[in-house]
Amino acid sequence: MKKKFNLIALLLISITGFSQNVVENFNYGTNYDTLSRSTIGGANWKRHSGGGTSTNNLMYNTSSLTYTGYSSSNVGGSAEIWGTLRSEDVNRDLTTAFTSGSVYASFLLKVDSVAAASTVGDYFMHYCDTSTVTGANTLSNFRGRIFIRAGSTANTYQIGLNKGGAGATAVFTTTNYAYTSTLLIVLKYTFDLSSTSNDSVFAHIFTSGIPSTEPSTPTLAATDVTSVSDFVRLRSICLRQGSAATYKARVDGIRVSNSWATSALPVKLTSFKAEIINKQTNLNWTTASETNNKGFEVQKSVDGVNFETVGFVKGVGNSNKIVNYNFVDNNNLSAFYRLNQIDFDGMSELSKVVSVKNNEELILQITPNPFANSIEVVTNKNIVSAEIIDITGKTKVLEVINGTNATIDTHNLSNGVYFIRVNNGETIITKRIIKN
Repeated sequence: MKKKFNLIALLLISITGFSQNVVENFNYGTNYDTLSRSTIGGANWKRHSGGGTSTNNLMYNTSSLTYTGYSSSNVGGSAEIWGTLRSEDVNRDLTTAFTSGSVYASFLLKVDSVAAASTVGDYFMHYCDTSTVTGANTLSNFRGRIFIRAGSTANTYQIGLNKGGAGATAVFTTTNYAYTSTLLIVLKYTFDLSSTSNDSVFAHIFTSGIPSTEPSTPTLAATDVTSVSDFVRLRSICLRQGSAATYKARVDGIRVSNSWATSALPVKLTSFKAEIINKQTNLNWTTASETNNKGFEVQKSVDGVNFETVGFVKGVGNSNKIVNYNFVDNNNLSAFYRLNQIDFDGMSELSKVVSVKNNEELILQITPNPFANSIEVVTNKNIVSAEIIDITGKTKVLEVINGTNATIDTHNLSNGVYFIRVNNGETIITKRIIKN
C-alpha cells in the first residue's frame, strides 16, 4: 500500500488486502521537548510509566535518521531512548487492532553508546495488547521486545529479542554493531490461532539495503514462544527506557503494517527536474518502478512554503520499468514545485522540492529612495505603465511609459510612505518608497 520516493525496495507496502496502519516519522517541528507533551507528540504518544520530570521524560530530537532506500528516512525528527538515564515509557495506538496474520513494525535505530557493564541488556521497544491510555503503570502485557546490550568488543552493541519474558530469555545477535551507524529493524509478530501459546516473534536487522522479499531466515527468532501466552489482539506500539542497561540511542521512522508485500516495489523516483522553456515551466520526472500508484499531484509555490495544486498526472499503477512523466505549467516566473504521489488507497507522499528561476523577470530599480521631487524608474524590460499609490490605496501619480527607464515628477506628493507599481505587460511588480 504505502510507498515513497526512495531507492531500492520499500518495506511494508500493501497490495490488495493489506494496509499501512501507522507511520511515525516524529515530524513535530523544531521544538526539543518531551515526546508525550501535547504540543509535541502527545496527540499520538501517551505516557504509561515513569517520567514526569524534565530529566526523566522520553525526549523528542529534531534530527532525523537516514537509511538509504527506506521511505521514512530523513523525515522529521526522532525519539531519544536513554536506558537507565531516563525512565518515561510511552505508547501509541495503532489505527486498528490486529488479531490474526502477521504484523510488521519497521524502524530505524542509531545507538550512540552502551555502558560496558550492560551485558544482560534491556528492551526499548515492544508491542502491547492495550489501547492507548495516559497514566502510570497502566500497560503490562508486552510482546515482541527488542533489546540493546553491550557488544563483545569496544564501541559496539548487540540487538536482542524475546516474545515477552524477562531479559535473561532474550536471544541476541552474535554480530556487533558499531556505534552511530543506523540500522533498519523489522519486528514481526505472527498469530497462531491453533493455540494460546504458539505465536511467533522475529526480527530482521539490516545495515544497508532492503530486500524486496522477506528473507526466509530472520536475524533473530524468539525462543521463549511457548512459555509466554499469546496476544488476543495487538493494539499499540511502545517505546521504553528501562533500568537494566545504560545506553543512549534514537529511534525514527516507525512503520506498522500487516504485510512485507513480498512482490511489491516502491514508487522509485529517479529524477525530478523543472526548467523554463518558451515562457512555460516544464516539469519532468522518471520512475524506475511503481506499485499501487494512482498518480501525482503537481504542487506549486511562489515562496517555497505555501503550495497549491496546479495539476494532476495519472500514474501507471504498477510497473517495474522506467516511466517518464511530463507536466507543463503556463508560467515563466520563478517558482517552487513538488510532487504529491498518491496511492489508490489514498495514502500519499511528497517528493523533494525543485525550483526554477527566470533570469529575464522584470527587475525594478527606484532612485533615489527616499525621494523628494522626482524619482528615476529603471527596469530591464519595457514599461507599459507606472503608478504611485498612497497607503490608503489611492493612485496619486500614473505615468504611461514606453521604455526601460523614466523620470516621474513627485513634487506634488506630501511626505510619507507610498508604493510604486510597475507593469511591463506581462508582470506587475510593486516596491515601497518614501518621500521626505
